[in-house]
Amino acid sequence: MHITLDCSSYESAKASVSRIFNTDETTLIGALKTLPPYQDTSQSPSTHIYQQIFLKIGSPIDDFKTIWFHGTRVDSPASFHLDGILPKSVMKPKLKATLASLVDGLAHSGRNPFSLSLAGKQTKADEGPFAVLFKDVAIHAPGANHSYIEAPEMVEDIAGSLLGENYHLLVERYKKITKPYIVSFVEQSSGYELPCVLWYIHLIENGETFIDAASIANTCFNAGGKLIAPQQIHKIEPVENV
Repeated sequence: MHITLDCSSYESAKASVSRIFNTDETTLIGALKTLPPYQDTSQSPSTHIYQQIFLKIGSPIDDFKTIWFHGTRVDSPASFHLDGILPKSVMKPKLKATLASLVDGLAHSGRNPFSLSLAGKQTKADEGPFAVLFKDVAIHAPGANHSYIEAPEMVEDIAGSLLGENYHLLVERYKKITKPYIVSFVEQSSGYELPCVLWYIHLIENGETFIDAASIANTCFNAGGKLIAPQQIHKIEPVENV
């Protein structure tokens, strides 16, 4: 049986972590509740909590998959079933053509406010596709997280190169022809996700809200320029009221 780490919700996170540790939710939560508030500054909270749960419950299984959440805006979600999720170098020309077709009647003004950040986005590490571990982070973008369902970063970058300081006018036009989606996909676990989810559960059991706990414990996925293939797509979900 294939086991998947799923942070669509607090309930799915608890259930999947319990299966990965080959235990039940009551035992898992009981073990987490015995841990005192984190005070050890010699290691990260996620590492500390993982090590303590390892001692109390035992080792997790080695072979499992992780669901990741990719926020975006598109005119047709069918493209994900056909093409998967594309890296930046493949997606950028398509997106630039779309934005160029929307620019009529809008005037360029001043400098591109994203020029400095664009200069630093030229490596393989910037190719993506990117995703987050917790669905709540993809939807709500708490704290310093960028809201990709509000305006994908690449859309803002291209709009800035076309209109300078008036980039927001083009972004608004793009938003009118697109809708926000959360596209989830499955990847083989790399090992660093599980400690983050234990930390997330521990935070909630100690009074944090679901969204704040997800923001604090979140980690990211970077495909490094590799296509997320159509067969890896788990769900394509529209996001309402964005």
